[in-house]
This record gives sequence, C-alpha cells and structure tokens, in this order.
Amino acid sequence: MRQTNMGCSVHRTLVTGGAGFIGSHLVERLLANGDAVTVLDNFSTGRMAYLDEVKDNPRLSIHHVDVSGFADIKPFFEGIDWVFHLAALADIVPSIQQPVTYHKANVDGTIAVLEAARSVGIRRFVYAASSSCYGIPDEFPTLETAPIRPMYPYALTKYLGEQYVLHWNRVYKLPCVSLRLFNVYGPRARTSGAYGAVFWHRSWLESRSRWWEMGIRQGTSLSSRMWLMPLCRRRNLRPRARYSTSGRATHIASTVW
Repeated sequence: MRQTNMGCSVHRTLVTGGAGFIGSHLVERLLANGDAVTVLDNFSTGRMAYLDEVKDNPRLSIHHVDVSGFADIKPFFEGIDWVFHLAALADIVPSIQQPVTYHKANVDGTIAVLEAARSVGIRRFVYAASSSCYGIPDEFPTLETAPIRPMYPYALTKYLGEQYVLHWNRVYKLPCVSLRLFNVYGPRARTSGAYGAVFWHRSWLESRSRWWEMGIRQGTSLSSRMWLMPLCRRRNLRPRARYSTSGRATHIASTVW
C-alpha cells in the first residue's frame, strides 16, 4: 500500500495474464476501485487491445514478460499488496500436443509467481483454478468434494498449480485462495478453437450487455457457466475485503440449463 499526494492509501495490485479475457476485465475493475495495477503478460493469448480503455491510466503499468521466469518477474512484485494469478495456457487439444509447454506455463509459472509473491510478503494471493480438474463430474451441481479426475494435460497442470498454491499456504503461510472457475463467458471471450466455436457465437458475445446467465442444453446434461461481470465483482476478488478462507479451493459457478 502506498500514499498518494493527498495522503490517501492506494492498494497496489499485480495481475498476471492481465491482458487476457478475464484479466483485462479484472484490471478495469481494480482501476475503477482506485487501485494501482501492475500487469504481467507474455501476450501469447492476451491482447493489448483489451486494455485500450485503460492503457493511459497513470495507475496502470503493463509489462511484456513470461511469468515462468522468476528472475524476470521478481522486480515487479516490490511494494505489491495483492496478486491475482490468471496467466495460463488453456485449451484441451493443444495441451495434449504440447504437454511440456503447458507444464512450463501453468505449473512452473505458478511456482515462480508464488515465490515472487512470497519474497515480498504480499497480503493476498488469488489463483484462478479450473473446474476441469473434475473431468466429467458425476453430479450437478458439482461440490468442492467431488472426485478429482483431470482428463488431459491442461486440466492436470491447472490442478497441479492449485496444489502448489495451497501448499505454499500450508508451508509458508502465504495468504492464498484458489477459485475454481466454471466456464466463464462474456465480452472478449475467445470464439476460436473447439471450445469457443461450440459454445458461443461472436456476435452474441459482443452484443451482450445484461447480467444474466445462459447455458446450452445438450440432451439432458447441465452446463455450469459464469457470466464475467458478476465474477469480477465477487467478494473473493475485492482487495479490501477480509477473509478467513486462506488455504481453500472455492467454486465460482452458476449451474443452469
């Protein structure tokens, strides 16, 4: 936390993957709350255009860097209060084709971010985990206690990242929480690749303006999805909130037809 010229305190927040779909919306929300925000992104999937509306904000700094390089990212953590770790490689088929690349991004990257955060004694670490760790769940709604059955390298690497986060909480007392996100959708969501092409049409996403949720019924199956805007306003994502939830994995989802 730092002092402004007016003597007011400003939370300093770092967002990895801050130029991505979810990350860019979170950055906008944090800036609107008055935070000073540092974005780390290698732009492998993120887009600078996603931050066009806020790129000139004096409380925002953007850095092109790969989070898997501890020495490269450590200097950016000085003075940081909160860390949101969203940087990751997604998609199923590419993870099957490139498991080592996914491990480096999603596991090695998470360890590097955890260690950089620990080195400066951050106040809160929020990890964006994935519901893919459940594979095909036996029940809907799916509870946090459901069996863990990652079915492809993407799911496995995201779950391993979560386990490192929770381990750093137990061993080093780093104040962490892991949020298992269920199929977040909204403006700037990818419509390419198998997942995006199946679920969401670009024109529908770009015209979306109301806070409602919609799922797609396939036979008799339920789909768990989360509309982006309420996600970015959830209590778990507010830097000024107080919690007793450190060291936990928590669902962020709405189950709909």
